[in-house]
Amino acid sequence: MISVFLSASVLSDDQLKEFISKKLDLINNVQVCLGRNGDIILIPTDFPRSILSVLYAFSVADYVLFYVGSEINSLSAELALCVENSNINEGYCVINDYSDINSFDKFFLNYRIGRFKKVKTSQEINYKKEVEKSGLKYVSIDKHFIVKGIGSVIIGFVIGDTVSKGDRLFLLPSLKQCSVKSIQIMDVDSTSAEKGSHVGLSLNNISESDLSSNYAVSSSNSVYSEFTVALKVSDFYKEDMFAKQLSCAVFGETFSVNLVKDDDKVKIKFNRPVPKLSGRYLLLDPSLSIGRNRVVGSFEIA
Repeated sequence: MISVFLSASVLSDDQLKEFISKKLDLINNVQVCLGRNGDIILIPTDFPRSILSVLYAFSVADYVLFYVGSEINSLSAELALCVENSNINEGYCVINDYSDINSFDKFFLNYRIGRFKKVKTSQEINYKKEVEKSGLKYVSIDKHFIVKGIGSVIIGFVIGDTVSKGDRLFLLPSLKQCSVKSIQIMDVDSTSAEKGSHVGLSLNNISESDLSSNYAVSSSNSVYSEFTVALKVSDFYKEDMFAKQLSCAVFGETFSVNLVKDDDKVKIKFNRPVPKLSGRYLLLDPSLSIGRNRVVGSFEIA
């Protein structure tokens, strides 16, 4: 399982020690960590200066770990709105002796995070083990390089169904076909990798330039640049969303998007093609400064 660890303030390693056993990698201003339960935990490192690392983490994660600090402020509310408008329904609130639980319960009683169980240690967390099949194999390309004697290698997250050695996949968005030559999980060779794994894949029939111009490998052999959507706008977003360039993230890749009115419908247009989408997607306005709500809302494919 993959969790995003959210905090309105910067936490020290000592404050995280009950949940984090090891730091693994830094990707898109997100610290990738190994949790004490053997899970993967993502910590956005540049919030609140930027909200894009939060967006990236939400597009990959299955669970939320929400740190309840000694002060509940506008940044706490912004993160709560991110949770509310995301497709993640499960999570835990992390508390300690300094957490302002009374204010947290008061402000977020009717929000999703208000229903999360409060925990102090990782031993209190019980992740669901069932993994629903999506019908889509998908691995993000967070890093890539050429290894002598091996060839093209990507580092990323398995976000869809299990990926196996020998699978024939397509680069996105170019749709160039490739095959999985080998798989490593935590530097250990494997024949397959399940959803939530942080993996290294070596790929056949792929060059360095191919990797530079694509953002994922997937079983999807079709891509789209726009969709008709059902839009849900946050009550706290006061900008003209149709006049702004907004951001959303799909399977670990952040996109610039524009909303367009089409008679009585709304369309969303991506700056790069994406595979067919389903579910709910968080929509943010990164142009706004700290202290102004950057959560636009969410959208679903109509």
